[in-house]
Amino acid sequence: MSKNGSEKILKSIAEMKAGVFIDDSNLYHACKKNGWRVDLLKLKKLLEGLCNLQFINYYVGIPEKNDSAYKGTEKFLNKIKKSITIKAKKLKYIPARKSIIKKADVDVEITLDVVRNVDDLELIIIISGDSDFHELKNYTIKDKGKNIIFIAFRKNMAWELRNCWHLFIDDYQDNLKCA
Repeated sequence: MSKNGSEKILKSIAEMKAGVFIDDSNLYHACKKNGWRVDLLKLKKLLEGLCNLQFINYYVGIPEKNDSAYKGTEKFLNKIKKSITIKAKKLKYIPARKSIIKKADVDVEITLDVVRNVDDLELIIIISGDSDFHELKNYTIKDKGKNIIFIAFRKNMAWELRNCWHLFIDDYQDNLKCA
C-alpha cells in the first residue's frame, strides 16, 4: 500500500472504537523471517494514538514445562500481561518424520472473539497476514457493517488481505522494533 493509502486509512480510523486481535504464531514467524521483533508495548502505545483502543487480545500457544521454549514464553508473557490480555491454550506437539511440529492453531479463537465483540466496536484490527481470516473480513464488513484492518509484515501478508484495509508493520519498524 502506498504511503498516501496508509495515511488515508490512519485518518479514517481516528476516534473509532477498536479491538485488536494478535496471532502470536503468525507474528512470531514473520518476525523471525524479517530479522526483527515487534515490541508489543510500543505497538499498544502506537495504536492508542491512532484510534480509540478498547483492548488488545494476544492469542498464544503455551509450551509444556519441559519444552526449552517454556521459560522464554513465560518471561515474555509476564512482561506484557499487565497491558495486554493473554488468550492462551496448550501448544500441540505433532510428530513429523524426523521432528516434532509445534502448533497452537488460534484462528478459530480469534474469529470467535471477533464475532463476540464486533457489535461493541467500530473497528477490528487483526495482526496477522494469514489468508484464513479473509472470510472474517467478509463477515465483519458485509454482515456487520463494521471496519476491519489487517496489520502484518509485507512479506507475510496474504494477497487476499491486500485487497482491503491493511498496513505493513515494516513501515513502522523505527517505532516498533524491540530495543
